[in-house]
Amino acid sequence: MLDDRDTIDQIVVRRQALASLEAAEAEEMLNYVDRARDAGERDGGEARGRRRVDSAVHELSLAMTLPVPTIERHVARARRLRSTMPQVWQAWHDGQLGTTHVHAIDRAATRLVHPESVARLDDVAVDHAGRLTPGQVTRWLDRWVERTESGESLRRHQIAHRDRKVALKPLGDGMTRLSADLASSDAAAIMQSLSKAAHGLPADDDRTIDQARTDLLVDTLLDRREGGLGFRAIIGITVPLSSLMGFSDAPGELSDRSATIPAHIISAAMADETSLLYRLVTDDIGNLLTVTWLGRFAPARLEQVLEFRDGTSVFPTSSVPARLCDTDHSAPWPADTSAANTGPLNRRAHNLKTEGQLTLRQPSPGVFEWTTRTGHTYSRFPDPLPIADWDRTPIDFDDLLIDWWPLDEEPVCLSDYLPA
Repeated sequence: MLDDRDTIDQIVVRRQALASLEAAEAEEMLNYVDRARDAGERDGGEARGRRRVDSAVHELSLAMTLPVPTIERHVARARRLRSTMPQVWQAWHDGQLGTTHVHAIDRAATRLVHPESVARLDDVAVDHAGRLTPGQVTRWLDRWVERTESGESLRRHQIAHRDRKVALKPLGDGMTRLSADLASSDAAAIMQSLSKAAHGLPADDDRTIDQARTDLLVDTLLDRREGGLGFRAIIGITVPLSSLMGFSDAPGELSDRSATIPAHIISAAMADETSLLYRLVTDDIGNLLTVTWLGRFAPARLEQVLEFRDGTSVFPTSSVPARLCDTDHSAPWPADTSAANTGPLNRRAHNLKTEGQLTLRQPSPGVFEWTTRTGHTYSRFPDPLPIADWDRTPIDFDDLLIDWWPLDEEPVCLSDYLPA
């Protein structure tokens, strides 16, 4: 049995070995992509090389169960480090620097404007970063960048400002984090404005300052007044019939599977006259009825069925919402245009499938089996639609109308869309 000293030493050795393995993995990914590019360029020039790179990236995505953009970031980072920061690259392989530290160094290097500054950072980063925590190394790198290229702060700000964005991160329990990358001065002004408005609320308002600022932000953006939802919401949502009828509190889901929606929130949204919800009501099995159309192009109703059934692109590592995807035939047209032979597919994967870099079959509705150029097979299974355990009192479905489709169309009878 190891004593305490040996235990600590073993933990350190394992951390170094883990960093070294991750560095080796990054290099192997880079080499694999570069070989694909070289082979493609030999066969058909630069354009062919780019397509082979895209195919290689998608294959790595499937093999590593990581999104395609994540694979691309890993490969790009490895290329930058190997070509511009050889000392950091070698220290990573040797286990002297952990992967978190290496990523922080790379992020700092991408902020630098001049190549000679990147070389200077490579000279000092290994000695300084190796003895700092991840938080400390980030702060040290920020100071180093500002001091080394103090005259380039405007250019760095312009580059960072170009990449401004707003993002969502589901938190569970019906909550989502809304974040925004914006100018520091604008962020400070928004926070001051929200704080001033929150402090100006009546004395009997029992919300905390954080709760009040959050509510004020939402009310302002949605032009919400007197407790309504504000803007005209168009929300794709699946909800168990039992919850819709008040027999259970089982949650629904957004159609892109990005978040669950508690039953009480669904009820509140349904009650608001300014909101339009597309509701797909599921039985206690959660299956959708397959319907076939004549012709190559899917009608709007089939696309909506696929959006609810699949949620996102059917490429296994993609999270692109179905509404932003192409409607792809698993078996090429003139095979059936039906839910059993179509699915939403993001454009990049669709192009690779069309070119034969990826092959696809749908052995059963909603199950997609992908085969890559190297012969590996990966399957994508549908997430079950929300269901609930409840007292199954017989219901006359023919008397129940569900406004699943837009309000300018006739409502459909639920029994038309449930399996017999």
